[in-house]
Amino acid sequence: MRRSTKHAATRLQFTDFTGGINVAVSGEQIAQNEMQVCKNFIYKPDSRRLAGRGGLSKPITNFTDKVKDIFYDVDTNTFLVFLNNKEIYSLTTTNSIPNLVGNLTGSQNPVCCKFQDKLWIASGDKLQYYDFSTTDSISTVLNGPICDIVFERFARLAVVKTGNDRITYSGTGDGTFWTEDNSNDSSSKWIDVGYGDSGDIIAVVPLATDLIIFKSNGKIYQLCGDKDSASWVVYNISNLTDAIGKRCAVNVGNQVIFISRQGLKTVSTTMDYGNIATGDIGDKINKLITSKLYEPRIFNLRRHKTLLIRPTDDWSFFIAYNYALNAATTLKFSMPVTSIVETMDKIVIASNQSLYYWDEDYTKDSEDLIDYKIVVKDTISFDKILVKSIDSNLVSTQAGAAKLTIDKLSVDIPTNSRKKIRCNHSTEKISVDLTSNSPFEISHIVLEVADL
Repeated sequence: MRRSTKHAATRLQFTDFTGGINVAVSGEQIAQNEMQVCKNFIYKPDSRRLAGRGGLSKPITNFTDKVKDIFYDVDTNTFLVFLNNKEIYSLTTTNSIPNLVGNLTGSQNPVCCKFQDKLWIASGDKLQYYDFSTTDSISTVLNGPICDIVFERFARLAVVKTGNDRITYSGTGDGTFWTEDNSNDSSSKWIDVGYGDSGDIIAVVPLATDLIIFKSNGKIYQLCGDKDSASWVVYNISNLTDAIGKRCAVNVGNQVIFISRQGLKTVSTTMDYGNIATGDIGDKINKLITSKLYEPRIFNLRRHKTLLIRPTDDWSFFIAYNYALNAATTLKFSMPVTSIVETMDKIVIASNQSLYYWDEDYTKDSEDLIDYKIVVKDTISFDKILVKSIDSNLVSTQAGAAKLTIDKLSVDIPTNSRKKIRCNHSTEKISVDLTSNSPFEISHIVLEVADL
């Protein structure tokens, strides 16, 4: 009798990849729907389907200096592009000619917000605003505070200069009015958060009707109240969080997700006593975040329900955390990425002196091939395992090839059709490794296996 027919076979199926990567344990200990490696894949919007990410277009807009950051206003379809030399350009579409509208007062990465038909800019010096409806230029609020965080609250503009304890509010309905008058409730107001606690404000993020304030000593505060400044109350809700910076905390629904030196964490609303709770959500990927941690930043792609986390000084490497699935993959671009914005129908990234589209219509990063790689859960046995057949079904809109490797067995499979392969391969551990330079989705990989 032939060897291939005298062992009872079972099926080893890989059809669900919603667990994302798990680097917290060894390959044989992860769940069946998790992966050891998932490079350059991302979950498609409003679905549980894992697909190879799209590539980058050729440059769509070029500038005279490197791009520091981008801000996109969805209401007016306006881009503000900030360069390292402090120049600010406006674009109504990404392929329009950039219009120089002014210069930053500060040298920090700008934080922007929309308030009363103006785009307000905080960059570490005097507050500025872009009035696109009248002057199409940048103005500086000369009597305003120095700030590097700006946001809107209770029909007021609010600013913070990281490194102190104070949140300052403008006069009601006027982002240029910063004069305090105790007899006038509509005048400028301020409040100190955790005064004297030895820490300084490093980030402020809205959560429901409150503000969550992160401080450099690891404390987190909650600012409650309504538009009446007399109702403002500050509570200390957490300590020793090791939160990092203003670009490392974002609001996602009823929670704030932030990066700490311990990994990815949340501050969320709860029905329990105290109404705010902190938690850990990055157990499976924290090793990738905390290893070589350096000036991290989070970009929120809301339509994709995905946070792009740049954890290290490698500006081409990102962790794509899908907060709807609590699952992550990794991305590796062929160029450093300084900023990412999501428009109504596209994603635009900045690299060096140019802007690019990031879209599934492109199969390369500009001119460079993209490396796609998936390694699923390892399978071990008391003795050797016999792989008797391989059934793969990959999905793609175009023809391409992938390489599926099991131990020393390597086979070529198409990325746009199903393929069945008979084999007689024995191994001590089954580790399925799938690589390609063409994007694809996995419908299934099924192995017929038997213990020897």
